[in-house]
Order: sequence, then C-alpha cells, then structure tokens
Amino acid sequence: MQKINNQIGRPWRLESTTLERLRTLPMVEVAQALGIQMLHGKAMCFNGHDTQTPSFTIGKNKSYWKCYGCGEFGDTISLVEKILGLDFKAACNWLCETFRIEDGTRPTARLTALRHRTPQLKKSIVEPVSAPTRAPETSADPELYAWLVGRCGPVVDPRGTRYFRDHGIPLDVAHSFGVVELLDPIRAYLALEKAWGADRIQKAGLSKHRRSLLWSGYSLIFPFNDDTGVSYVQVRCLESKQKFIGPVGVLKPIFNHSRLQRMRANQILHICEGIPDALALEGHGLAAIGILGATSFRTEWVDELLQFDLVGVPDGDSAGEKFRQSLTQAFHARSKSIRFVLPPKGMDACDVISKAVNA
Repeated sequence: MQKINNQIGRPWRLESTTLERLRTLPMVEVAQALGIQMLHGKAMCFNGHDTQTPSFTIGKNKSYWKCYGCGEFGDTISLVEKILGLDFKAACNWLCETFRIEDGTRPTARLTALRHRTPQLKKSIVEPVSAPTRAPETSADPELYAWLVGRCGPVVDPRGTRYFRDHGIPLDVAHSFGVVELLDPIRAYLALEKAWGADRIQKAGLSKHRRSLLWSGYSLIFPFNDDTGVSYVQVRCLESKQKFIGPVGVLKPIFNHSRLQRMRANQILHICEGIPDALALEGHGLAAIGILGATSFRTEWVDELLQFDLVGVPDGDSAGEKFRQSLTQAFHARSKSIRFVLPPKGMDACDVISKAVNA
C-alpha cells in the first residue's frame, strides 16, 4: 500500500502527451496559481527589478512568458521552476497535482479500482491538493534589514576583497558605506526565521515560497542607510547564477541618497547605473548616487536633483543606452541639461577606474 501511495503525485517519467499538456496549460492560470497577480496579461517581474511598469508578459498565444526587463522567458514548467525553486521533475509533479492531470505512466486504472474497493484509500490517495497561497504583499522592512546587516561582518573574505579590487572600490570606502559579507544564506534565513518569523521575511521581500532567502552562496550586502535606518538592501551574489538581487516587490530607492544633503547647489553630481560605479567614484572623491537598473530611474526624483550640475554615468552597453535615454528624457522635460561620461563599449565606470588604478 505504501508503494502505491508513493507513486501518487510523483511523475518521474512522463508520457510525451502529458508533457505536452503541461506545456500548453493556460499560462495565465499557471501564473495565478503561483501567486503572480496578472493585469491585462502583464505583471511585475518575479526577479524584483520592476519599479512602476510591469515587464512580465504572457505571450499572445498564452503558452509562454517573457520579461522584457531582464530578458528571461520560458514555458509553464520553467515558470514553476523559477518561482518555486524546483527542478524539472518536481515542477512537472507540481503542475500535475495542481491542475489534476493524470499521467499515463501512473497505475491509474488499478488505483481507480482500489478506490472503489477500499474506502479508506480514498482520503489518502485522492485528497485534493490545494493551490499555493498567494504571496503576501511586500513592503520595505528597515528593522528586519538592519537586523540582518548588523549580524553580518565587514568584508574580509578574499572573494569580497577581490571583488572590490577588481571594481576599483577602495576597501575602506566599502566599509564606510556599511557593506558587509554574508557567508551562509541558509544559516542566515534560519536565524531570521527564529527572530522574525517566515511571514515577515516574505513580506519584507527576502523570500518567496521556500524557506530560504532569495539567493545562495557567498554574497555582499549593500545597505541603503537613511534616517529610518536601513531602508533597502541590495545583494551581490558571487557564487551563483544570480548577480544583483533586492527585496521582491519593494521599490528600489536611490543608493547614497544622503549624499544630496551634504551637497551645495550647482555642485557636480554623478548619476551612476548601479552601486559599484557610485562607490568607485565616491572612492576617488567624486559625488555619486546609484540607480538600480537601466530603466529604474523615476521621474519623481527629478525635483531634488535639479539644483545640481548633473553628469550621467551609464554602462557601455545597450542597457546603458536605455539608461542614458531615460535620464535625458526625464531632465529635458524639465528644461534641465545633463552631461554624460560614456565608457568604452562593453565597460562601465568601475572597469575604467579599476584599469587605471591597477595599471
């Protein structure tokens, strides 16, 4: 009996027809079952890079998804893999159970007979599988972020110090901005869960459906310090496919925003595409703020920046061109000029500074 029960809901081998059914499930329904809130076929990307405009889109034939912000795309199975952190087999299993799809490789005929002959099997075998609950709405949690940052140490590991050296960021500057290293995200999550509870971690945007943080492996944490404490954190992953990641569903603020309060009118201010460029410039005596992403600049920031002599610092790639255009449009709409420092193709300000420093 136990062997039979173990076969239920575990489609380790799928018939080709079943696999095709999984891949042609209505993408909108799959997304909604995963807790993604769709509106007219669009939603905020699960990677958390969207600020105001949703970039996650369901295709016209409704069988694939794509994010026009980060470029990721796929079918129903890949979406389950990414949202729930499952491998291919487990993702297929989740879809079969959630949408009640029977696979031909399972002993369905024999099980149906057993259900009729053995009443006590009914509950254990055909117990409905509830759809996953929707993720709670997220919001910045300065108290929790500060707690996490406060329990990490300053960057001393060679992996972290090498990252700063390769990006032209003086180590003392990184320390002055409160950058810390996180050696073990698994232990960090368990400590957070014990102190704050899983729900609050998820509401703070640091986890999704699994009992784990959004990232894995050794990482650097860049805190956004302001009058409220740590208003936001951005993580630089150094040992996983992920690169930069921040709290999901939380608006990305300006990095080094407090710098504006220490500046005089008409002083030169560099608007960088990312934190490392801003830190590298600050490390060489230049006032700089960081915008988290090529399309993340918000027009609501224009007013407080109008008084400065503005210099945009985009990356030397297609995303950098979008960043340049975004800044140009935002400030020209207010009759404010902005200059740009353009690095060589394929490079950013960090690369230029690092090359000069380490030459």
